[in-house]
Amino acid sequence: MAAAIVDLDINEGDTFTMSLEFWENQDNIIPIDISNDTFKGSFKIGQKRIDMTINHLSTNAIEATVNHSLMHDLSARGAYDIDQLTVEGENYRVIQGAVRISPEVTV
Repeated sequence: MAAAIVDLDINEGDTFTMSLEFWENQDNIIPIDISNDTFKGSFKIGQKRIDMTINHLSTNAIEATVNHSLMHDLSARGAYDIDQLTVEGENYRVIQGAVRISPEVTV
């Protein structure tokens, strides 16, 4: 399975939140049960790595977040990804892309 590629533009100091749902087909009729799988994700901006907190929302959905307190004082470009580790031991990159942090101008 190839990872989805989605580039992100985030405002400095904002809390980052991304929800992902897993479906068997494009009509979103048959959900994929990911409730026993684990996920990890992070931003890499310059030399700094910021880990995401990833929680299950339902049997077929997750939510990745990075608190606004970790997103301050960043104004650069980087990359991110979210990986899935299945209970069978398989590792998949689910989504990846470039990330740009737009600096805060008015304080």
